[in-house]
Formats: sequence, structure tokens, C-alpha cells
Amino acid sequence: MRNLFILAFLAWAPLLIAQKILITGQVIDDDTEEGVPFCSVFIPGDIPMGVTSDVEGKYRLEMELASLPSDTIMAASVGYDNLMKRIDKTQTELSINFRLKSSSVELETVMVLAGENPANEVVRRIVANKERNKRKNFDNYQVECYSKTELDLNNIDPKMKDSPLFKDLQFIFENIDSTSDVKPFLPAYVAERIYDIFYINGKGKKEILKAQKVSGVENSTVVDFIGQMHDEFDLYDNYITVLGKEFISPFANNGLFFYEYYIIDSTHIEDEWSYKLKFKPKRRGENTFYGDFWVSVENYGLEIVNMRMSEDVNVNLVNRLLIYAEYKQQDSIWLPYKEKTVIDFALSKKREKMMGVIGRKTLMYKDFQIGQEELEKTYKEADPEDIDYIALEKADSFWSEQRHEKLTDNEKAVYKMVDSIKTVPIYQTATKLLSTISTGYYEQGPLYLGPYGSIFNYNDIEGIRLGFGVGTGPQFSKKLRIYGYGAYGFGDKRWKYRLEGQYVFNRFKRREVGVKYINDVLFDNRNSEQTPSQGLFAGFLRRNVPAKMLAVKEFKAYYQHTYKRGFSNRLAIIHRNMIPQGAIFSRSDRGFNFRYYPDANDYTKIDTAVTTTEVLLKFRYAYKEKLLRGYFSDLSIGTKFPIIELSYLAGVKGVLGSKYNYHRISAEISHWFNVGPVGWFSYRIEGGKVFGRLPYLLLESHPGNEAYFYNPESYNLMNSFEFVSDLWVGVRAVQHFDGFFLNRIPLIRKLKWREVAFFRGVWGSLSQENQEANALNHQDNGGPYYGSFNQGPYMEVGAGIENIFKVIRIDALWRLSYFDNQDAQKFSVRTTLSFYF
Repeated sequence: MRNLFILAFLAWAPLLIAQKILITGQVIDDDTEEGVPFCSVFIPGDIPMGVTSDVEGKYRLEMELASLPSDTIMAASVGYDNLMKRIDKTQTELSINFRLKSSSVELETVMVLAGENPANEVVRRIVANKERNKRKNFDNYQVECYSKTELDLNNIDPKMKDSPLFKDLQFIFENIDSTSDVKPFLPAYVAERIYDIFYINGKGKKEILKAQKVSGVENSTVVDFIGQMHDEFDLYDNYITVLGKEFISPFANNGLFFYEYYIIDSTHIEDEWSYKLKFKPKRRGENTFYGDFWVSVENYGLEIVNMRMSEDVNVNLVNRLLIYAEYKQQDSIWLPYKEKTVIDFALSKKREKMMGVIGRKTLMYKDFQIGQEELEKTYKEADPEDIDYIALEKADSFWSEQRHEKLTDNEKAVYKMVDSIKTVPIYQTATKLLSTISTGYYEQGPLYLGPYGSIFNYNDIEGIRLGFGVGTGPQFSKKLRIYGYGAYGFGDKRWKYRLEGQYVFNRFKRREVGVKYINDVLFDNRNSEQTPSQGLFAGFLRRNVPAKMLAVKEFKAYYQHTYKRGFSNRLAIIHRNMIPQGAIFSRSDRGFNFRYYPDANDYTKIDTAVTTTEVLLKFRYAYKEKLLRGYFSDLSIGTKFPIIELSYLAGVKGVLGSKYNYHRISAEISHWFNVGPVGWFSYRIEGGKVFGRLPYLLLESHPGNEAYFYNPESYNLMNSFEFVSDLWVGVRAVQHFDGFFLNRIPLIRKLKWREVAFFRGVWGSLSQENQEANALNHQDNGGPYYGSFNQGPYMEVGAGIENIFKVIRIDALWRLSYFDNQDAQKFSVRTTLSFYF
């Protein structure tokens, strides 16, 4: 029996020794969800055994079980923390995936001997060849693009599963594989789009949407914001714009001034001999990246780029910004194949411990056609605004076939979870709270309550003022909106109110009609089409100067017609009655003493109120403007091009008691643009002319600011009605340095304060006939109210610090002219609330 056992053992021993184990898997970047190419995957020991992952991060390792150096397997790549996992030796086939976390850039081991760093020459050749690879340099091109956007609440601690807050959200934990490295997350939004891009050099780009699939957030403004997390960028450009911030590209013409580069590897990628370079910023506090890229040695085109926002970048609420890009070669040109952007939003830098919001946007391209003659005709016929949203809804089978890449298991789970989450009470409550904070209105079923900023106010005329408004929302009707607001002043013991109605024919090419009636006490003499709404502190915490307020009754009917995005006009008919508040002719009173000679031939007649009927026509042109579209209003998030506004207003005498015939023309051009590492600059130039003999309440009363708070729409050291013109031109310019100087000061840099400087100036004149008509109120005649520009332009300058606690701005302001005017303020310190990423 013993001999039989020995014989059996000897027979099976070679088989046991030769038994093999197969380990396969993928190495994934934990942030971008993309494979890590050419990563070392090995089993450590005295004689390590391993392989290198392919370009997609996949690997295959097969060996004899008996020869395993250890029972662990490790993945290691430059720029990532090493990750080790245990091998189950009882299995002969294993699937082991790695999710590597990015590590800080440490390149102390890299040595550059005598002579120039060879990586610098590689970078120069990339710059020298980049123009041939930039899409905007092509004569024309056409390509199909697939975009995928996702917004999630991340960093949810698995321990929260037992929290009462997550009682109705157990499914978010059930959809995560307990053996994976993926942390539970709460999806809020996921969308896919397929569209064609047509581009002609000199004419720009058109996008024609072919299909879309959306699940989650139903607020169109939020959806648009998510979809525009970043501007379109080309990594070959000198600057990459994300959330309005310009970051210096590692492939900028002057990239060697901002970055250090090192060659760390070389291999074949799809038959192209390629270098891998690592790069990091030379200085802290600049808008730069760190990361790595692969570049073809043959023609120095980019192949794979993986980069992250540098530490100490002065940007708010963004803990991480990641950009990943892949390129494919076509006719010796390297074209984009995949671009992915990941933005991690959170209130605290301790992102591993605090819940935050993470946005992911992926773009994939296929079927590039370059230099096709027939594209000219296709481009001309394409209309991006002509969209049939019903036709865009496609069956699941369509998406299975047309997606440029398959959804991951997590992405499939997101669609299921999003639809379930919308019915959970805590989710609905949180959504309402965020909406209330961002819009100022609280949604209750089909109604909106607010704005809450108008509940309480105070001014010299009304005393304490309490108000409340209610209006209908999209749940009531997506086309009709009705709104009413009422307020009571405990000082003047009078009710004020406002009623509005609006009907939208088309919100995508915004075409709407509306009516509004106002019975209120206001600080501004301009009609509701000419002035922005009064802020929360319009009459609160003012300087000790007379409160010049008007009891206004206004009726308005209007029609707005948008021809295409950024180009619209508006026609309005307005009837107004304005009565200055306070005792007439009593200069000691805090009221508004207004007097006017209505008849040039009879100076015994004096008017103390104004009644007018006006017809207004406005044109607005904002080329390539980006909009956040709502059901009843659009919010502009800007354009890289100047915005031009033209308006013509005619006063019609004899209609509804109107006393005046006059004409008013005005024009305005405004523009903002980034200025590289120095921040961003904005300006506004405006001017106009009024034709007619009028009370100064119908002329251009240049907006002053008598509150202690900074107002970006006013001349902040000018008093209300201090200057009046019938011919004028004004300039406003602001430079936001975004921490360009303060970021270079240790310790101060950690505060992330930002510098700002500005100039405002206006110059005008008043015709002789209007000086005579308003002589009773001119400062030269002892009146306390308006003056004209008889000593040159009015000017003021200022400098300040913004981004204090992320939302506070403090400015020091100096007045440069008209120091002797009544109640003139030569210097002041003002504060306001402002937020920029």
C-alpha cells in the first residue's frame, strides 16, 4: 500500500509542479476612470516577476503556481501611489483590477548631466509642430462627437448607510460592489449627446444635435451649467479656460518658462516610437498643471496626456481639476479621439473626509473629414437653433449601437439610481434648499415665494419696509408666468405693489410677451427697461445725505424676439408717473425737492411731477454668447466677444396724459477677456443723446451710490442726481488680478486673496434750453440737487481685495474731481459680496 501511494505521488508530482495561475485585470486612474498605460504590474520578491500594462491599462500575467515569489501583486507607475493586493492561491484564474491614486510630483531622482535637459528640446519640437495639429487651423472639418456628462455627490462614507438621513437611499450602497475600490456616490445627473460638428476656417463652428438622453436634474439652468463646465479647448493652445479661469498649457509657446520637463520612458505605441515626459510647475501659486504625456518621436504629435491642476492655484470650491486626452493619427495629423475633464467641487480641502460634488465630462470623436469641398454647402444649411427635441429622444437600442464606448457598470447603475433618487423626500428637500439659495425664491408646488432679499428693507422715506411676493412656476405652466409683490412702509404708511404677466412662445429662440404694473417708491428715475432691479441694500445703511426717492406708477407692455442665440430685439410701450417724495421747496427737509418750468414762454408755471408715455426699441448682439436657459429668463455666462446694445426711446405727448415729446438714443459696448497669468479685464463704454426740452428726471441722471456698500453699476463716490446730462459718454474699466501679486507672498498665498483695481469716468453736457427748464434745481442757483459737468469729467479710481472668505470684497475709492460739490465724498472704503471661481 505504501509503495502504491509513492508511485501515485511520483506520477502526479510533475502535474502539480507545472500547474499555472493566470491573473488578468486593468489598472485604472482613480480620478479619470481611464486606464493607466504602460504601468508595471508585478509580484514582488527576491526575483520579481511581472508585466507592463498595454495602452488601455490592461495586463495579463501567467506563471507556474509553484514559482510565485510571494502571495501579493503590485501595480506601480510614476505619478501614482503604489497599490498592493493579495493573490488567492486556491484559484487558477484571477481577475485583479487596480485603481491608482495620483501622488504629488516627486522627481528628485531625475538627474540632468552637463548640457541642456533633453526634454526641453522635445518640448520645443512639439511647439514647432503644433500648428499643423490644431483643429482651428484646418480649412474645414466635419466630425461626429459623443459627449457624456455626469454629476455626483461623492465621498459618501459607507458608515452613513445606517444614518437616518440615508434611510430611503439604501440602494446607492447596494449598487456598489463590496469588493471594489469604488466609494458609494449619489448621482444627480447624467446625460449623453451625439452631434455633428461642422467647422470652416474664418466662419467658426456649428454643432447639430442628433440625439440626447438625460436623466436626473430637471432644472434646465443647472443642466446647461453642467454641460458648460469648461470652454472648448485645444491642449495646443497657450491657455486652457475652465470655469472662467485661464490655465497655462504645458504645450504653450512659452511653456518652458512655467514648467520643468523630464523624459522618463520610451516605447512603441501603435508602431510609433514615443517618449513619455513628466512635467511640473516651476513656481507655486500660478495657474498651471502637473502630469505626464506621451509624444510621437516621428512628428512630435501628442498621443496621451494626463494632467492635474497644481497645488496652491487660486481657485474657489475646486479641489481637483483633471484633464485626460487621447489622440489618433490620421494622414500624419494627430486628431483628438477622447477628451475627459473631471472637476471635484467641495467646501473644504479635506476632500477625503467631506462630501462634495464631482462633475465628469467626456468627449469622443470619430469619422474626421478634413478639407472636403462639399462641406461649405452643408455648413451653410446647418442651423444649430432648429432643434426638434422630441425627435432627439432615441430608444435604448439606438444608444447601444451609436455610443462611441460602452457604459461601465457604474454608469449603467447611475441611470437606475437617478430615477429612484428623485422620489426620495430628503433629496427633494435638499434640491429645494439649493434652489432657494441660488435663486432667492422658494418653490412650493406650482408657486414660487420671494425673493427673500426683499422681505425687509429700510430707507428715510418709508422707514421700515416689509414685503413679500408670490408667483407661478414651471409646474403651473411652462409658458405662462404670473407674479405679484406687495410691501408696506411703516414710515409713510403706504402700500406698494407690483403685478406681472409673461407668456413665452419659444424659450430656445426666446420669443415672449409680457405686461407689468408698478406702484412703488424707488431711488431711480429710469424706467424698468433701462435699470437693473434695486439691490438688497439700496436704501439700507446709507450716508447722511438727503434720500432722493420717487413715487412711481408704471405700466409696461413688451415683446421680445430672438433671431438667433445672442441676437435679439425688444419693443416696449411704457407709461410712467413720477412724484418726488418730500416737502416741496423745503431744503431742510429730507425729501426730494423737484421743480421744472414746463413752458419756455411762461416761467410762472411750475411742475413738480412727471407724466410720460414712451416707446422703446432695443437691439442686443452678443456673438457666440453662452446662456443658461430657464423657462422664463436666460442667464448670460458670457462671450469672448464684445456685447453691443443699441436703444431708441421716443416720448409721445398727449397719450394717457403724457406732457413731453422727445427722442433718446444710446449705445453701449461691454467686453471681458482673460489676460493670461495677470487675471482678467472688463470694460464698458456707453454714451447717448437726448433731444428735447425736458425735466431732468427724463434726462440722463448718472447713477450715484449713497450706500456704504459697493455697487458695480454705479459711480460709487457720486451722489444720486449729482450730475445730469443730455449728451454724455462714460467709461468703466476693471482689472481682476486673481492673486497675481499676493500668490507670490508666503502665508498670504494660503488666504487666496485677490487684487482688483478699477477706474470710472463720465463726461457730458447739458443744452442751454434744458439748463433754463431746470434752473430752479441747478446747484448754481442754490438748489441741493443736480449739477452739470462744467469742470471736465467726473472720475474715480479704486483698489481692493476680493475673495476674502471666498465671498467678501473690500475696496478703497478715491474721487478725482468735483471735490467742492455738496456732500462730495473724496475717499471711502466700501464692501460688497462677490463670488468668482
